[in-house]
Amino acid sequence: MQRDIPIGLGAGLAAAILMLTATSGSGLGLLLSLLAALPITLVTLCWGSRAGLAAAVAAMVVLALIASTFSSQALDTSPLRLALQFGTQRALPAWGLAYLAIAGFGADTAERRPIPIGTLAVVAAVLSMAGTFFAMLAFGSGPEQALANLREALIQGYRVMSGLTKDQPIPAKDGVDPEAILRAFSTILLPVTALVTTVFSLGGLWLSGRIALISGRLPRTWPNVAAELRLPNWSLGLLALACLGALLPGTVGFAGQLLLAALLGAFLVQGFAVVHFLSRGSGGRPLILAFTYFVTLFLSWLVLPLAILLGLAETFFNLRARFGGRSTSQRTPR
Repeated sequence: MQRDIPIGLGAGLAAAILMLTATSGSGLGLLLSLLAALPITLVTLCWGSRAGLAAAVAAMVVLALIASTFSSQALDTSPLRLALQFGTQRALPAWGLAYLAIAGFGADTAERRPIPIGTLAVVAAVLSMAGTFFAMLAFGSGPEQALANLREALIQGYRVMSGLTKDQPIPAKDGVDPEAILRAFSTILLPVTALVTTVFSLGGLWLSGRIALISGRLPRTWPNVAAELRLPNWSLGLLALACLGALLPGTVGFAGQLLLAALLGAFLVQGFAVVHFLSRGSGGRPLILAFTYFVTLFLSWLVLPLAILLGLAETFFNLRARFGGRSTSQRTPR
């Protein structure tokens, strides 16, 4: 067994442990679980695709084994569902995205060109859509059944947290019906999950690239993200198809909704890349960026749509080329 496989298995164990911190119910545990795919991405960049695939599979196996310790009677237990969802929604997409980031393309293996980071952003969106779609199958065989089961799970979870029995009606508070809010939230939860997964996939790839570069194990030159992250023009056509698909009924419409949300996540990241690039050379750049992310934290409902619009405008009008006036030759993961 070569060295990359044991390293991959260790990374998979680390990914599984990070994912399990979400079951603690604490805010720190939830935060750590968001970084669960990071060991898989990092080991793929540093030790290759075999190590990354070993890490992804190992993480799923560890979570499945932990599930078997909770219940030997049914497969549909929460821990096993966690293992399947993590594999399809985060582990395998993280491995695939990191592999494409270092694989490149071209006929000559020795001179393969890297895939443009804007294309990788679209790939991340497609992988996030597919992962969220397959994760949906843990709740039901079709969109309607999955949404109904998800809605019921949210309502029952709220009853448990409120100390209510299984069939006890949920009382309104200050004129607000919690059950109505949960029902509305269940309809947007999976599309929002696709959007968030895209953002975290790209963020994890950037962070892993930064760590790999510092460690000296990055196998190829890393792009200047703020300058070169530009979604290709054909992504707008894909976005239009997703909009049309989202209007259709059934499974096709649900897949269109997930793809639309995931692509908006990619444009969201591009919008922030534009802010990073256009603020270069400004003496107040640290203050500008700090203020941007501070406002995003507290007014996300306002800032995130604006960032998406900025990302769309960048693909339409190439704002960085028009107003940047700076060289893009610097090649560090920023």
